[in-house]
Amino acid sequence: MTSLRLVFYLLFCAIAGGAIAAGYVAFITLLGVFDKLGEKYKAHKYAIIIENCIIIGVTLGNIIYLAKASIPIGRIGFCAFTLVGGIFTGCLAGALAETLNVFPIISRRCGIRKLLPYVLVAAALGKLAGGIIQQIYFP
Repeated sequence: MTSLRLVFYLLFCAIAGGAIAAGYVAFITLLGVFDKLGEKYKAHKYAIIIENCIIIGVTLGNIIYLAKASIPIGRIGFCAFTLVGGIFTGCLAGALAETLNVFPIISRRCGIRKLLPYVLVAAALGKLAGGIIQQIYFP
């Protein structure tokens, strides 16, 4: 009975990871990360491969996290993993910053130009409060 429960748990983890990966890839595709990187490095033909690698990575990461497994990669592996993660986060932040240029246009058209700084401060304070709550209640 225990092994059957484990199989169903791992199957659930894989399905959940696939759903999260699909949403994540849809989000970063919407931001245009793949288009910008493909344009910069002349690698448009590899966009599908990159998307598939991200889907597989997010799914495996979700399974590893939910199964509470550890991967012994050592310090060098940890440094390499952190470096690659930082590069990806930087690319994502750059694409998001380009996308945020839409806010001034929308604020002018909707007539909320004067309120835009308050909206940005409220978003930042909400992010700060969420981080503090997570650290206090879910360490």
